[in-house]
Amino acid sequence: MAEEKGLGKKLLGLFVESKEGTPEEGTPAVSDQEKTPAELVAELAGQSAPKKGPPPMAAPPGPAARPQLAAPSGPVTAAQVDFDAVFKTTGLDASDLDRVRKAEELLKGLPESTPLEVKRQIVEASLKAFGFDVAKIVGAAQQQLKALDTWVRLNEQQTVKGITDAQTQIAQLEDKVISLKADITKRTDQLASLTAAAEGRKGQVHRVLEFFNAPAAPAAKP
Repeated sequence: MAEEKGLGKKLLGLFVESKEGTPEEGTPAVSDQEKTPAELVAELAGQSAPKKGPPPMAAPPGPAARPQLAAPSGPVTAAQVDFDAVFKTTGLDASDLDRVRKAEELLKGLPESTPLEVKRQIVEASLKAFGFDVAKIVGAAQQQLKALDTWVRLNEQQTVKGITDAQTQIAQLEDKVISLKADITKRTDQLASLTAAAEGRKGQVHRVLEFFNAPAAPAAKP
């Protein structure tokens, strides 16, 4: 990262002079000013041209309407995701990823106080020196956005399906619980009714035994 920041400072010196009219510290000497900014950038950066790769695949379809999901139950922490793998599964190849990554590195290497227009000039000149086509970088960045939307949408669909399946199982279990509770109530009432009938019959039998003054039989063991 220190090397990237040093390169950003040198690149900035190609476009911005100090108040005294002299180049910023670490910039090329005055004799180098005969060269174009792109040539000076190429010398500072060295041989950084990307390897040729296959042409980028067609971009995935744009995002559709998102399903309605419940709000998270607590604070959201960003997940650890291998986005390069995500991009590759949606058709982006290594050269597409390298284009956007190189632009990100150049932007990170420039001071935050650099005016936006100056940043744009520096980055565009640098990328051209590296052999990167700015239009292809923009296209690759747009494809990454589409890939992320597609990836999120697929995860939303899987989440909705999982939630729907879980809710269906919960409803089935709730119906089962209601059915089991009803069965318990039914069996309890049946036992009470049978016990009441048995007690009534026992009273009739006791009257017979009492009539003959005979002892009652011992109760059956449970």
